Amino acid sequence: MAKELKKTSLLSEAEKQKLLKKGQAKKPVAAASAAPVRSGYVGSASAPARAEAVTEPEVKPSKAKYWLGLAVLLLVAVVICPKPQLVHYQTAGMTTSSVYMPGWFGGEGRILDTKQRAVLSEQEQSLYLCFSEQKTEQCIKYQVKQQQGPVAALLYLSRQ
Repeated sequence: MAKELKKTSLLSEAEKQKLLKKGQAKKPVAAASAAPVRSGYVGSASAPARAEAVTEPEVKPSKAKYWLGLAVLLLVAVVICPKPQLVHYQTAGMTTSSVYMPGWFGGEGRILDTKQRAVLSEQEQSLYLCFSEQKTEQCIKYQVKQQQGPVAALLYLSRQ
């Protein structure tokens, strides 16, 4: 009869272990390290202590988050950066095309093929090229015939 009790208690102990394994997946890590539950039967063997180390998986950022972050950074850079313009301007019957690069945050711009400071006035449709290396700053006024966007400016630069 004592052997039958042992078998019964072992079966119930195995069932308890299955339930504990199922429950440990749902419980926090602190609850998993609790002592095993013993059955109330006399003469039953205690459950073997587990020596499993609970390790947390290493969290790596996914590739999707990486590319999303890179795309957001690129979008911010495109919005903030000054965009070049292809400007066709003339004075005294001579027409010239150059790439105008506006300054950062409303600062002074530059014509990329000269060292002169450039001031583009879109309301007046004029471009002032100023020689700042001399004692008195001298500016020459040009009439702007046409302005084109950054794509045209990049194509113009690639042809040169």
